[in-house]
Amino acid sequence: MRVAFFTAGTVGAGHLVRSIAVGRGLRRRGFAGDYRAFGPELPFAVAQRGDYHPIVIDPAQLKEPASARQTPLALALADFAPDVLLVDLFWAPLRNLLPLPGCEAWLLVRCVPAKWFSTNPDWGYLPAQYRRVIGIEPWPAAQVRERIDPIVVCNPDECRPPGALRERLAVPAGKRLALVAHAGVAGEAATLQAAAGADTVALDLFQPEALFPLAEWLPGADEIRGGAGYNLFWETRWLGLAGRSTLTPLPRRIDDQAWRLRECSGYRMRENGADALARMLLG
Repeated sequence: MRVAFFTAGTVGAGHLVRSIAVGRGLRRRGFAGDYRAFGPELPFAVAQRGDYHPIVIDPAQLKEPASARQTPLALALADFAPDVLLVDLFWAPLRNLLPLPGCEAWLLVRCVPAKWFSTNPDWGYLPAQYRRVIGIEPWPAAQVRERIDPIVVCNPDECRPPGALRERLAVPAGKRLALVAHAGVAGEAATLQAAAGADTVALDLFQPEALFPLAEWLPGADEIRGGAGYNLFWETRWLGLAGRSTLTPLPRRIDDQAWRLRECSGYRMRENGADALARMLLG
């Protein structure tokens, strides 16, 4: 079995982390097939991974049916020939490529503006292209046909030992370890750290030696600060760290972090959505 994960996200590492989470969920389920992630080149060193294949995504070419099937995206997917294509929110680049021969497309949906599912006749959302439309957080949308719990890159038993982060950062025993965790826009980590105080340690995805994925290190922090993006928000809840976390909504064009803080803080996850998705894929 071949499973492909596609994203067109370019802000931060959220989409990259989600692709890793899905791959880990498949491995936990005993997946023996081929899993690959495809998406745009990302501006940080940790994105250089063997399981993530950067490709050029040209909206102008993809918008025209005649040229879409000759794009690097079309050729990469045709060469891989997946049985299932997982589309991480960004359906528009695939509009003139689906259906792929012998392949089901599943759309993964989180919080987005209502206009995301445009019905524009030339560039609109075509629900018939998707065998399944799966909500991966409790965002109320009529387009979602089924739901799983949010997708997290690690489970509690996969985290680093409690002292690993302190040792890695050389924070003395007895000193409170307050962490600013950031994987968004360059420069935001410094702003969050300035607001948190001088005693905090900022871990920024853009650092050359970034800890990645960061989630597995988080239990070693006494206090966690960061934005309320999809990953950090749901990581702190699934890993039992919400009580020591202070998250701040950051402005994003296609994500409402204030909504997530307001509406989802009381939500209780039953399982890691990556495990639920693997079960749906593999039975």
